[in-house]
Amino acid sequence: GECAVPIMSLLQGFVMGSHVRRIVQLGTHSGYSALLLGFWLRRSGSANGLISFEIGESLCAYTRAWLDRAGLSDYVQIELQSSLDPASPAVARAYLGSEPQLIFVDSSHEYSSTLAELDAWYPELAPGGLMVLHDSSECATSFDVTKQGGVRRALREWRESHPGVETFSLNQDVGAITTPGMVYQDFCGAGLIQKPLRE
Repeated sequence: GECAVPIMSLLQGFVMGSHVRRIVQLGTHSGYSALLLGFWLRRSGSANGLISFEIGESLCAYTRAWLDRAGLSDYVQIELQSSLDPASPAVARAYLGSEPQLIFVDSSHEYSSTLAELDAWYPELAPGGLMVLHDSSECATSFDVTKQGGVRRALREWRESHPGVETFSLNQDVGAITTPGMVYQDFCGAGLIQKPLRE
């Protein structure tokens, strides 16, 4: 995805600090986050550690070229396929070798698509695993071209329908491109969903 330093620092903590080895990314865009995740996976010796789904053919080609140039092709796979394709979870499991420990959602930013991604991918998450959603703040609702409330609304409704699942939204009420006094310095916000060890 197209990410800023705070969200990538958060992900770095999970990958490097908690030894996350199996990651699914929904939305590649120009590959900045895929490259960084790939570098961290290579550092930890985690081949076949990240699979990223993207529907833009030119974006896939662009990102693959940079991954090749960086020597990360053994660690990251870019799939020209919708995250909502029913076959995508099986493709991810086959590449990773097991259930993903972390799923990073940074795709369309549209309410309905994000809610569908949560419904489709949460069951695929390993017990104890995390879903991290970028752009969950009030300010980021403007990224939803359908004007239906974006990631913020999708996360809110999903958590209401799953009261037994731990969720948290960083900077959810930030409404402008500024974060004065906020420890987490990303006005776009971040949502966290943790799958229980036993459901």
